[in-house]
Amino acid sequence: MRDVGPLTDTYSMTSDWDNQWLTSGLEAEVIAEAHLDSDSIFNGIQRFATDREKRLSQQQALLQI
Repeated sequence: MRDVGPLTDTYSMTSDWDNQWLTSGLEAEVIAEAHLDSDSIFNGIQRFATDREKRLSQQQALLQI
């Protein structure tokens, strides 16, 4: 997804998270490097939930512009 809001890049969980080519390796290594392994997904969901108040404040400020 592109251009769906300024916070999208911050919280999107995609293999292109750092705009760098992934190195090759075993499937599990590539998935971990892409930050799509189970630990990375859990940490991303946890960060999204923890940052709720921060996200809402940022969105509210953007709507007031």
